[in-house]
Amino acid sequence: MLVELRIRNLAVIEEVTVSFAPGLNVLTGETGAGKSIVIDALLLIAGARAQPDLIRSQADGATVEAVFELAPDSAAGARLEEAGHAPGDGQLVIRREITRAGRHRVFVNDSPATVALLERLGDVMIELHGQHEHQRLMEPARQLAVLDRFAACEARVETVRELVRQWEDTRAELTRLETEVRGDARQEDLYRFQLAEIDAAQLEDGEEDELRAERRRLQHAERIASGLREAMALLYDERDAAAARLSRAAVLLSEVAAVDPEATGPGESVEAAVVHVEEAVGRLRALRDRVPSDPERAEEIDARLDAVLKLKRKYGERVADVQQYRAEIAERLDRLTRHEDVAKELDRRAADIAARAAVAARALTRERTEAAGKLEKLVQKGLRELGMEHARFGLSLRHVAAEPGELAAAPERWRIGPRGAETVEFLFSANPGEELRPLGRVVSGGELSRTMLAVKTVLAAADDMPTMVFDEVDAGIGGRVADVVADKLRQTAAGRQVLCVTHLAPIAARASAHLVVDKRVARGATRTSVRALDDAGRVDELARMLGGAHVTDATRRHARELLRAAHRQ
Repeated sequence: MLVELRIRNLAVIEEVTVSFAPGLNVLTGETGAGKSIVIDALLLIAGARAQPDLIRSQADGATVEAVFELAPDSAAGARLEEAGHAPGDGQLVIRREITRAGRHRVFVNDSPATVALLERLGDVMIELHGQHEHQRLMEPARQLAVLDRFAACEARVETVRELVRQWEDTRAELTRLETEVRGDARQEDLYRFQLAEIDAAQLEDGEEDELRAERRRLQHAERIASGLREAMALLYDERDAAAARLSRAAVLLSEVAAVDPEATGPGESVEAAVVHVEEAVGRLRALRDRVPSDPERAEEIDARLDAVLKLKRKYGERVADVQQYRAEIAERLDRLTRHEDVAKELDRRAADIAARAAVAARALTRERTEAAGKLEKLVQKGLRELGMEHARFGLSLRHVAAEPGELAAAPERWRIGPRGAETVEFLFSANPGEELRPLGRVVSGGELSRTMLAVKTVLAAADDMPTMVFDEVDAGIGGRVADVVADKLRQTAAGRQVLCVTHLAPIAARASAHLVVDKRVARGATRTSVRALDDAGRVDELARMLGGAHVTDATRRHARELLRAAHRQ
């Protein structure tokens, strides 16, 4: 729900802050006061294209900021998380900045964002109807979504979408297999040679490091043996070696400790040193016994390292890379040898998915066809109640014949897409004798708004759009029809927020919140303000709407009666 809208330097608005309430909010004011600027500001928040000529004269830039309250698990919250933005504890703040230089910035909860994200958020937060370029319901995809909501068949649509995705993925995998087979068949002999060459080498992880270490020992065998012999002589073999001296010292300290206990600690340390030296000597002896002295082994190591190096030059920088390459060509050879079996399995899988998709799509078509008839009648009734006695409304479900290789619904051979086998188009005729034509091409702005109001009233129970905006929905109506429009707007506003720009007092009287747009000229500059009306202010504004420039006691009494009647309903 929209909580607050802040506008600065947009058109004739210098700076205003507008607060909105749940339910029906109306914006009134004299013609040309600037009510459309509030709608333009909402369009910018919903991702509309920003034009520099929207900026107020003598200002370098304009800013629009909107504060929304998000319900738990809302679609907008999910889209925020998908885009990497935190929902903000149930509150969403969108700021749009535009400049004459063309540098535009978008912020979502104070984090930089894109206009594309605003469009995605606007799709699930704000729906605008009226004489504006952003009339969502003129898009065939939107009309199909309206029918699906009315038919309560979104789950089946999702089933069809998932089956179509699976079918497309399977067909793509089959195409990749065929492409690989055509390309790899020419290299089959090369793959077999490479596989045999790598397997013959019997590469092992860590082998190179071990071979190089062994070769170093062979190259320096004499130096290693000499060093080990000398170390053992100094530690153990010579008469005055370290081990003999330490043993003698240990004996002496043991004798001293017999008469002076303080010598016990040093004596124990020396005894431990004797043990360490003996352990070291044992390990040195083992090393000495392993000193290599085989010239032929050095040649074998060089030959092995050379073989490994050649393989690395051909198949990878490391042994692991060579092994990875071996696994890849082994898989390709396996696919080559059994590609016919794999292709048959993929064909079988695609056919099974296609059959299930066809069943689901035909069921979806039946549900949509039945719902379309019901929706036509309900909207037709609503149009008559809204004063369009001769208007006719219809829905056209269209199918396209599938081309070879496309997913189709047999036996009709209709093409099945992610949203089913049909498209839908809303049709309209305003006058007797005129044939039904696509809605967007035959209705005036007022007729369009009322048609959308009739549709939205029917869909109100199924539609989860939190905020709807109706601009000039009352164009060309009055009297009893105005009361009907007012009732339908309030009915649509049950459980959600509706913003309505209106010139009719009966509609304004039904509002939960009444905002008035004023325009004044001061010091040669035009300024527009937006303010919420209290009870007395509402009476005066309704009286103006009823009586024009000359407000009388009679028009005020009429205004009060409208408010009382609205409260009684």
